[in-house]
Amino acid sequence: MSSDDEKQYSGSNIRGAEHASPYPVSRLGAPVSLVDTARAIEDASANIAMRTNAQLEVILEQMKALQERARAIVEQASRDVELVHVDCRFRRVPGHIYHLYERPDGHRYFSMLSPGEQGATASRFIASFRYEHDESWTRLDEMSARDKRKSEIQAFVSGRLLTG
Repeated sequence: MSSDDEKQYSGSNIRGAEHASPYPVSRLGAPVSLVDTARAIEDASANIAMRTNAQLEVILEQMKALQERARAIVEQASRDVELVHVDCRFRRVPGHIYHLYERPDGHRYFSMLSPGEQGATASRFIASFRYEHDESWTRLDEMSARDKRKSEIQAFVSGRLLTG
C-alpha cells in the first residue's frame, strides 16, 4: 500500500466523556444507522406537527371567542341605535332608568313612570333600561353584571396604575 492509501486523521481527538462524542468511540456502542437517523427525524417532525396543531387550536378558540364577542357588540350597538330613536319627550339623563312601552298601534316610547306607577293604560310594557354615560342602554336585568364588570375594570386599572 502506498502512503496515499493510508491517510489517517491528523486532527485533535475528543477529550472528555465518551457519551459526549459525536461518533461511537467503542466497538460495544450501538451503531448509528441511516434508519435510526430517519426515525429520529420522523419523530421530531411528528412532535413539531403536534405542537403546531395545538398552538393553532388555541388560536382558533381565541378567534371563535373574538367572533362571538364581535357579534355581541354589534347586537348591542344595534339595540342602542334602535333605542336612541325611540320617542322620548324629556331630556335623557345618564344614570337614570327609563321604561319602554308600546302603544297598540306599534308606536314605542320611553316613560319615567314604571309599570306600577303608570296605572291603567293601553300601552304594553316592554322593558326598563338605564341610560348610560356613553349613550348606550342597559336592561334592568343586566345592570348588576355591567356594574360588576365596570368595577372590576376600574380595580384592575387602578391596581395597574399603582403598581406600574
